[in-house]
Amino acid sequence: MAMSNRTIRLAAAAALPVLAALAAPPATAQTFEDAMTAYERGDYVAAFAGFRSLAARNPTAQSNLGAMYQKGWGVRQDYAKAVKLFRAAARWGNTAALTNLGVMYENGWGVTKNHVEAVKWYRRAAEQGNVYAQSNLGLMYAKGWGVSKNFFRAHMWFNLAAAGMPAAETDRRANAMRNRDRAARLLSSPEALARAQRMAREWKLGSGAGPASPPPAAGAEAKAALLPKPAPVRLELVRTDAGSGFRVSAEGSILTNNHVVRGCAEVRVPPAGPATVAARDKDVDLALIDGPPGPAAAFRQGRGVRRGATVVAIGYPLSGNLAAGAQVSKGIVSALAGPDDAPQMIQITAQIQPGNSGGPLLDEAGNAVGVAMGAISLKFFLDLTGGDHLPQNINFGVSAATARAFLDSEGVPYETASSNRARATEEVVEAATEFTVLIECWNYPLPAE
Repeated sequence: MAMSNRTIRLAAAAALPVLAALAAPPATAQTFEDAMTAYERGDYVAAFAGFRSLAARNPTAQSNLGAMYQKGWGVRQDYAKAVKLFRAAARWGNTAALTNLGVMYENGWGVTKNHVEAVKWYRRAAEQGNVYAQSNLGLMYAKGWGVSKNFFRAHMWFNLAAAGMPAAETDRRANAMRNRDRAARLLSSPEALARAQRMAREWKLGSGAGPASPPPAAGAEAKAALLPKPAPVRLELVRTDAGSGFRVSAEGSILTNNHVVRGCAEVRVPPAGPATVAARDKDVDLALIDGPPGPAAAFRQGRGVRRGATVVAIGYPLSGNLAAGAQVSKGIVSALAGPDDAPQMIQITAQIQPGNSGGPLLDEAGNAVGVAMGAISLKFFLDLTGGDHLPQNINFGVSAATARAFLDSEGVPYETASSNRARATEEVVEAATEFTVLIECWNYPLPAE
């Protein structure tokens, strides 16, 4: 399922809606309307003065003032001040400010150029329905900037942008449509195109990592909503847990368990740093991370793994307590299903410790036959047996077939390879350390009691 090596030529990303409209309370609406009227007639000095008078308590005015600093309209161009204003408005969930922060990071204006950060801000705005952010996010996926190159996701975001673009934005809508059609030609199959189209149809506002912004309030509630929020207490993130994962495409797509990244304020892949959780399926306990590029694993080709076959588990159990490098355990496939004959799982005797979750399970040729998931619950086993026995070598993984179906549904390219020639375990492990990664879960510390 290797992705085509054809290059893609895309129209320029939408720069951003420069100024945003405001649903403002009556007490300030006229002032805001005056500023907008001044902007529309080209009196940028008057527009700048109007937005500045409102910026202390109005996130839309903050965003618009930042846009004027960004463009140098009515004021000397100052990227640093633009970024500061965009950040202030972004705290309120202002999607124009979120998108503009993505633009600043993508281009390195007022901040250090960082495509991963750009994707983060574009995604927050795109998931709240900002069509300009959706178009820009599609371009990041098509180019492979800040995320793994993925024409499947690029097509979905371009499709949403084209469908939602205002009628007056004829050029930007045409760009989104051209980019969507070019991404469609680079998808691996008609079935992949149909899945991408279905995802766009089924997409819902706020369906991503964060909730959509609440609708604007009215009357006195709206006036109160414009008062500035108290400055948050600055807390440093701390590492709260860790697991494993493995790269399944050279562009940086990393497969792991959903429970490894569940509830994390930030996911990190050392030494590269923060990474984005691109997709999840809690039913089969899998997640996909857009991480750093590098060597990728191949899945076992042809006939699936059989009972009794050798399996090697590699990962980072008890990270921070044991040796820093990847740890290895070896066993056999003891069953081709999980508890209650769950078909998406396999049972293995290779030891799985806390932190192994999400790492690859490999056959004797070094090809992936599953994803390490965990050991049987001690409490469950003792309850089951009446406390007479302790479990021994009962561990589980997600099957390769389930993992590949998940990757197929997300349009992620991956390789398969023949397992006809067995390799020494040392060789398998040496190769696996190149594509197996540590995944860290970072959160804000709990307040002291």
